[in-house]
Amino acid sequence: MARRSPTYHDYLQLDKLLSCQLPPSFESSNNEETRDLIHHEELLFITMHQTIELWFVMALADLSLARDLIGRPHESNREVPEEDIPKACNLLQRNTELFKLLTQQFTIIETMAPLDFLSFRDKLIPASGFQSWQFREVEVLAGLSESERINFEGKAYFSEMPEEHRKKVEKRVTEMSLRDAVLTWLARTPVDKAFPDFVETFLSAHSKYIDEQITHQKNNPHLGLEQVARVTERFEQSKADARAYFCEGEDLAKQARTALVFISTYRHEPLLRWPYALITQALEFEEHFRLFRFRHARMVERMIGLRVGSGGSSGVAYLDSTASQYRIFGDLLHSVGYLIDGSRLPKEAPNADILRFKFDR
Repeated sequence: MARRSPTYHDYLQLDKLLSCQLPPSFESSNNEETRDLIHHEELLFITMHQTIELWFVMALADLSLARDLIGRPHESNREVPEEDIPKACNLLQRNTELFKLLTQQFTIIETMAPLDFLSFRDKLIPASGFQSWQFREVEVLAGLSESERINFEGKAYFSEMPEEHRKKVEKRVTEMSLRDAVLTWLARTPVDKAFPDFVETFLSAHSKYIDEQITHQKNNPHLGLEQVARVTERFEQSKADARAYFCEGEDLAKQARTALVFISTYRHEPLLRWPYALITQALEFEEHFRLFRFRHARMVERMIGLRVGSGGSSGVAYLDSTASQYRIFGDLLHSVGYLIDGSRLPKEAPNADILRFKFDR
């Protein structure tokens, strides 16, 4: 039999893709039966959320590959090939752009009037975006800790999902996350070889910087004595916080934090430029992932106000709490508060030569 040439619609399976915009009737156990749209705007609601889920397919593929490029060599105790770092950077950058696009997409659904949404909203109950297993996979794969999740009515966040979807999320929980891969990769940076006394040198310079900041605020004519005392106390606390950041916690975390600050300080060295780019891309990805959450909450607030969510959650209050509390690369972001101007440290590491040639990470 002769091979049939593919057509545009065959390749994209448009017959399947474009036949899913009518909702199931739920009048029988056969979900293939559909019903007519209750309101014209219901088509917008369905298309919008289907589009988001399609982009989540791409997000999961890219984040999984970035995780594998950075993390898989560690499982066999091999170094990460230097040429894989730019590849991982590109994947994270694309995910940043993806979540920018999804965030902008909320402006389209906001062309729907709240009263038009109410005309068909009750037909959704108890369905909710809370049940999106792909979004939960993105969270887990990125590195959101199970212990940091906000309790939802005393149930696991995947408890309301069908078994086949719940298993997908549970499988992700057992895998290495992107966060784990990045921190493990960072921890292998040979800071002790390039700059044996980096931590104490840095903390000494940081302490002097803080002392100068205290002097500046004591000379601030706009602050009273009580304000100066409070500011001084906060600055002194920052010295203790900086030492704790470098010296407390598990070895992996301490090594990763030290490497992060070291790479940021000496990012001009040839072999640190791509590692610095990867750190930057990881932080930018999380920033726009969180902005997506925040923007989603604002869209929901505009559409339903402070109503109870269709799945029974507190609605906007729950979405706001996840946007403000959930962190992935918290350790990386916290380091920004301890960075100091590079001129306060040696211009280059004592053994800077190893940063100009290939080294094991």
